[in-house]
Amino acid sequence: MAEASDESVTAWPKVPDAWINILARGSPPVLKRSLDDLAQFNDAIYEVPVRKVADVVESDPMLSLNLMMVVGRFQSTRPTQIENIEEALLMLGCVNFVKKALTFPTVDAVLAKRPEALLGTLRTAARARRAGMFVRQWARMRNDRNENACVIAALLYEITDLLAWIHAPDKMIQFEQVLRENPKRKVTLTRWMEFGFEWDELEVKMLRRFKLPDLVYSMIKPTPAERSPSADLVARAVTFSRKRSESRDMRALQDDLFEIARILKVPTSRLIREMKLENTPLGMAAVSAPPDGSDAAA
Repeated sequence: MAEASDESVTAWPKVPDAWINILARGSPPVLKRSLDDLAQFNDAIYEVPVRKVADVVESDPMLSLNLMMVVGRFQSTRPTQIENIEEALLMLGCVNFVKKALTFPTVDAVLAKRPEALLGTLRTAARARRAGMFVRQWARMRNDRNENACVIAALLYEITDLLAWIHAPDKMIQFEQVLRENPKRKVTLTRWMEFGFEWDELEVKMLRRFKLPDLVYSMIKPTPAERSPSADLVARAVTFSRKRSESRDMRALQDDLFEIARILKVPTSRLIREMKLENTPLGMAAVSAPPDGSDAAA
């Protein structure tokens, strides 16, 4: 397995189109843990429920991307677009996809000699996985008919960052260092200063390159006309997952819970139970100090 290799940081291109060629080459490496989980199905692969395979796919944003990229090649020939991991597996053939997936390169091998970059990749992947879990819970609570598309959108929301960690590890390590040294500067400004272009422009081009379903794309990059409760849930899930990973501002996290409960039109206490936060410092703090002295949406 070829290792990740960076050019000199001074040689990195300053235009998004050039970065697409760097980040979108070949099949995206997946988590070793995902392949280990899929390998356990080998002996009884024809008997394994599709939902079990879907659970593995939904725990790995890179594996999810691989699946949706294959589906994207067939979208133009279908009357409706597939926005569901299980349906995608059924369309392609669950057994066929598992066998193909077992040949994918792994992030662990690609970044074997780049432990700091591997850690950055795993942290970003973990945030995406949690965001997918959060948005599924919330979508079910509001009976959102776009639940499955929401999950895919949350998993792939930061896929450009993930691929940058994998294919440009030195550049991402440098970028993270600059962020730490300038905590009060806006991330978007730091990205522009370090990469030389608007990161959002690269994300848009990358997502289009992957031929994601229109609904999934519109949840990640909604126009004002496409802004929907489903898209808002996805953005909230991604933001909350990131804050849970990075923020020590308990009051800000509590406020997020109150706002999510308001959007879902449920009491904060129910939201905390659904998210299994009852025995966490955040959950206990939110219950003991609800907004304005009363339970949100009670």
